Amino acid sequence: MGGRLYGQQTLHEDFVPRLVGLHHTGNYQVPFAFPAGAPVVEIVGGRGSGRTALIDAVHDAYNGRVPLARVDLDAPGFGEPGVADLADEDAPNASHLTQLLYVLAYRLGLDVRHFGRALAFPRLSLGLLVVSAWRPLNADERDVRPPDLRRAEADLRTLVTAEDADPRRRRESLGRWFDLVTDNLPQVLSAVPGLDSLAGIVLDAARQQLLRSEPDKGALAWWGARLHGSQGYQGDPLQRLFQFVRVFRRLDDRRRTAEEHLVAALLDDIDGNYGRLRRLNRKPRPLLLVDNAHTATGRAFLALLEQGAGGPRPGPVTRPVVLATLLGRGAPHPPLTDAAGAVPAAGSLVLRIPDVEPAHIAEMLSPVDYPDHLPRLVARYSGGRAASARTLADTAVRRVRETGNLDTADLLDAAAPELLAKLLPDPVMRERLVLLSAAADAATRRGLWTFAHPEDHSADLVAARVRETDDHRRASCLDGDRALDLVLRHRFAATATHERWRDTQLRLRSLCDPRGDTYLHHTLALGRTEEVVCALHHRFTGAAPAQWLTTLNTVCSAPRPRPGYRPPAPAAPLSCTACGSDRPSPQHEAVASLVPLLWRLSDPLTLAPREDELTTVRIALETLYGNRAAHAAYREASAAWPARLRAGVQAPGLPVPEGDPS
Repeated sequence: MGGRLYGQQTLHEDFVPRLVGLHHTGNYQVPFAFPAGAPVVEIVGGRGSGRTALIDAVHDAYNGRVPLARVDLDAPGFGEPGVADLADEDAPNASHLTQLLYVLAYRLGLDVRHFGRALAFPRLSLGLLVVSAWRPLNADERDVRPPDLRRAEADLRTLVTAEDADPRRRRESLGRWFDLVTDNLPQVLSAVPGLDSLAGIVLDAARQQLLRSEPDKGALAWWGARLHGSQGYQGDPLQRLFQFVRVFRRLDDRRRTAEEHLVAALLDDIDGNYGRLRRLNRKPRPLLLVDNAHTATGRAFLALLEQGAGGPRPGPVTRPVVLATLLGRGAPHPPLTDAAGAVPAAGSLVLRIPDVEPAHIAEMLSPVDYPDHLPRLVARYSGGRAASARTLADTAVRRVRETGNLDTADLLDAAAPELLAKLLPDPVMRERLVLLSAAADAATRRGLWTFAHPEDHSADLVAARVRETDDHRRASCLDGDRALDLVLRHRFAATATHERWRDTQLRLRSLCDPRGDTYLHHTLALGRTEEVVCALHHRFTGAAPAQWLTTLNTVCSAPRPRPGYRPPAPAAPLSCTACGSDRPSPQHEAVASLVPLLWRLSDPLTLAPREDELTTVRIALETLYGNRAAHAAYREASAAWPARLRAGVQAPGLPVPEGDPS
């Protein structure tokens, strides 16, 4: 199940074993990292960063060795085969959280060899039973249950609400009602199709608790104490438990309170399975693996887990090890490699998945003799994502084996569809983003959409389409992702005809202020290099050096069309207004050497620059400096840019020094 991990071994092979108390491969105990109870560990990373691979690896290491539940909160039925999603968001007797708790209790309750008696969930099963199967009096939803179940419920209601009901009659009535609920679980749990098979197994634990002769002990006593003193609860523990369902059926904050009680029941059931003997023998802790916990259900569940795990408790307590992955930007958090020394805050420990490293990329490419520039290319287009790097590397290895050589443009043509499908699974949004990648800024995106989709006549509709696309990218944590932009732009260039490329860039340029940088950006994308050189030389005469270098960066980051493209001829003969004569000045020649060279070197497919090209960049910037103190920024750039270009930096990322006239 699990794939190769990159930069995650510290957590997988060291930190998680010390949370669980069991080595990840050997059958021997390891000291607990948090003897008083492990924090909820949240692993944050973007799409393709390796979040699921980590969950898979931990699952493979501990499956069948400790009580374990793996759930995917972004999958139908949370990844449980045969279980569907909640059919009715406002179902009175089911919620996403109760569905999740059924799945967790079922999976954690499976027999584990050498662990001893399987975990039981009497408290949780009682709570789930009443919220799933009990109908409060005067419930207004349509009752489709069979008549015998309705009669058994009516009889039980009489005995539960009575002040001095005969204990024997009440037990008999409970047993009859429970048996009929079990026989009709598909109808009782109709809001969650397919849940009835595993729910029946979970609820078996409830029968013993309901029918025991001492209702003030065990799980019923726990519910009685839990609900004691809360507003609206009266009577003995059994009566309070059946009153609890009314709180759950409120589709407001009170349901969240009820779900809090259910999660507390899960945690106390786990603790209750670890008696004195298991603690003395240092039995490993149960393991909850929660993938895609950034969903609404995941956020709510993690918050309740952290809340339930906090606070002082008398005596030792055993909590499950919770490893949750979330889609997000991990930059604000320490990396997984620092897991051992990280300090949890407020019941949780948040870590990020580190970017894939050059050594990892070299390992991926190792099956073939690859060109020296290839690891840099893979790093550039993968954006640090392990899955993207793996896709690019596998494609490169396959192409080398098939053809004996590797053309970088062919590599991207072959790999880009798979890369984009993984990062942007929605095909409609993927197609939109490929189109909109041609726009250099937000101001031209709507105009580009109108140009490409003339059938959308309404300005509001166009704005909604673009906003919807931007929101989708933002929600996928891909906003401002340079590597994704490169793949999208390559895909647009690879699929657009030369005519479409020309018309698109002309349209985008027409939407820009002729005095702005994006106007020249699209002019260069059209291939009108001389026009850009003349405009930049004119700006050089009046702009501050830092401003001019910033403009050069922006302009030379323009995308390049496919080979064979011919730029449209200018409407009028070109002349440089800054030169003042037919003979170009040294500054004009410097700009004329910089623009096409930096544009070519900004192409992500460009190989490592040659030394003579770097020398050309240095000399051109020194010429612009011209020994003038006010132009010190050009002198600093003449030293910095060749080194940065050699290291693989491209426009618009070249550093812009402010210059020091002194």
